[in-house]
Amino acid sequence: MSAPLPISHPLPPRRLCLLLTVDRRSPIFTRFLETLKERSACGDDIYLYCIDEGVREVEMLLPRAGPRLRLFACAYAAMRRSLPRNAAVTYGGLGLLADLILGTGEFLAF
Repeated sequence: MSAPLPISHPLPPRRLCLLLTVDRRSPIFTRFLETLKERSACGDDIYLYCIDEGVREVEMLLPRAGPRLRLFACAYAAMRRSLPRNAAVTYGGLGLLADLILGTGEFLAF
């Protein structure tokens, strides 16, 4: 009698926090977009927090937001740059960022 085959369970999605500090004028922004695309394709749950110049890219990133990509922005950085708030984005401060970092298994900054 042979042993039953183990049932393979898909791995749960990994939780990743991305910090975007630059806008599209920076060469780092291309690396950020590549990482975002790769990790999205892997099925990771991504929590993206835009701060400093990164808040300028909130509108561009908004169409990518959904159940697997949650978009957050620094309220102070948006205010300092006179950027309008979008109701589809969660604005907060460094306490929110700390919670995102602590609640995810990996953190990458761009």
